[in-house]
Amino acid sequence: MISQKIPDEVTLVLHKVKKKLPGNYLLLLCLLLFLILGGILPNLISGHWSWVDQPRIGNIQKMRTLQESGINFSNLKTIDQQQGQIGEGAWSIQVVESPDGRKITVLLRPQLYYKNQPGVEWSDISSISRWNQGETTELSIPTQSGGKVTARFYQAWTQSTFAVVQWYAWLGGGHYDPSVWYWLDQWAQLKRQRVPWIAVSLLIPLDPTKELQTLTPFAPTIVTGK
Repeated sequence: MISQKIPDEVTLVLHKVKKKLPGNYLLLLCLLLFLILGGILPNLISGHWSWVDQPRIGNIQKMRTLQESGINFSNLKTIDQQQGQIGEGAWSIQVVESPDGRKITVLLRPQLYYKNQPGVEWSDISSISRWNQGETTELSIPTQSGGKVTARFYQAWTQSTFAVVQWYAWLGGGHYDPSVWYWLDQWAQLKRQRVPWIAVSLLIPLDPTKELQTLTPFAPTIVTGK
């Protein structure tokens, strides 16, 4: 059995640091040491390292159904839905119609394997679409659960012009930057949990003579159903 006692070398280093650091930094250091030991010692004692294999993700069947059948929108009518390959991933490709007659393409790629990480979805879509892309801005979208989604928002055009809204969705929120998901998932894994993700990309028709910002009020209604 491995001893839980802090090694003498570590104690000596902490003693030297204590002399040099102000009180606030010492408190922060102690908190960091507590978190490290709290995560390491149980693994040392049990002989099982939690990061050797990640916890599995839940709701796999729901994620597969989402990829196969798309999503039901309370305020949009589905015109067509099928699975398609974009880059190395399989996506749900769904065309929906808004009450005012706009046909919106909804691309969804859910996490189906517990080791899959987001990161290439936006570049895969851009590569296969071969569109010109305008400056990227952020769009804040409230969720029905009271959380917030931070999406990337930009204009794209080939023969047609679109407003593109993209983010990684998870329970209660979402963000377009995969690093935000990464740290949330790492924190969840400390509790043997996971944060499953779904890559979402909306293509909303945009009049080429209009500014991108004219769709700022409309885009969140697709997500919230309001």
